[in-house]
Amino acid sequence: MGRRPENPVVRPLLAVGDVWDRISPWIPLAITVVVTILLVWVVRWLVKRTQAKDPSDSTFRVQVATAGAVLVGIVALIFALPDGSDSDLALSVVGLVVTGALAISSQSIIANAMAGLMLRSVGSFKPGDFIEVAGHLGRVSELDLFHTEIQSTDRDLITLPNSLMVNEPVRVVRSSGTIVSANASIGYDVSRHQLEELFVEAGLAAGLLEPFVQVVDLGDYSVSYRIAGFLEDPRSLVVTRSKLRGAILDCLSEAGIEIMSPMYVARRAVDSDPVLPHQVAAPAVTGYRRTAEDRVFDKAEAAGRIESTKAELAEAHTTLAELQQDLSNVDGDGEGPRLQAAVSRQEQLIERLERRHSRLQQRFSDD
Repeated sequence: MGRRPENPVVRPLLAVGDVWDRISPWIPLAITVVVTILLVWVVRWLVKRTQAKDPSDSTFRVQVATAGAVLVGIVALIFALPDGSDSDLALSVVGLVVTGALAISSQSIIANAMAGLMLRSVGSFKPGDFIEVAGHLGRVSELDLFHTEIQSTDRDLITLPNSLMVNEPVRVVRSSGTIVSANASIGYDVSRHQLEELFVEAGLAAGLLEPFVQVVDLGDYSVSYRIAGFLEDPRSLVVTRSKLRGAILDCLSEAGIEIMSPMYVARRAVDSDPVLPHQVAAPAVTGYRRTAEDRVFDKAEAAGRIESTKAELAEAHTTLAELQQDLSNVDGDGEGPRLQAAVSRQEQLIERLERRHSRLQQRFSDD
């Protein structure tokens, strides 16, 4: 039987059908790509239009909306793959990529959130407090779950992640008051008693309470002094620091005393007379004078008194238990009244210690 000749009209149709069979499975994918591009464009246009009146964060919103539209388009492309393609594998790969990206980025997010909860629970500072962390000094303007915002002395807003607030030491200016200090270097030819009077006068002029003076260092050519005092209202911390330095300059200038800069070098002949300070009598101290340690370490002192009171309470309870045990074991009448009186005195002592402990705890909490 002979071979049937091919129809010249059917051959092109078969070729077109073969091409169509190859292209048709990919048409939904191509349509999905076009729709995704249109979706991204429409989303960006809508976001820009809605944020036209408030362009402050429009870029961020556009980026987020674009990322969401692209993610939706990628998922749609996976579902639009031809039947022969492994769409489940592609979807799994995209899921792994997205999950990995979220896992990597969520480490800092979770760390900041946990740090924010820790800062809230500890409560070492609150909005309005002066703090210094990682070289940044300012007042807390916002305490959020993920970040802490402070306003610097230049009125700038500084955003710090909460993880930094936990990992770095935070210096908190107490709302009950703080110590303001300044250093000055004076030559050895000036009596320290005269300087103490001038420095105390400068501290009072700056509005500080109970100013005190400390000798910080005996240098090669000058003596370094620290002038400090208590500031009741820490809201004026920045201004008071400047006022204290200005008052020191004014007091020393009026007394004719020169401040020795770090670059000052004193030279004299070997056989010359020694440079000694002018002898000035130390001021007489009458009555009790509160020391610098009493003001500087007041909270630590209060904590120490609380601990010592707790130890005294524990010892008093132990003694009371022993007296009560001895009283219960007494057979005769001779020792009974004496032990009963001792038990009564011990109970009164415990009552006084508990009242003292409550007062100290209240003061410690108020600080």
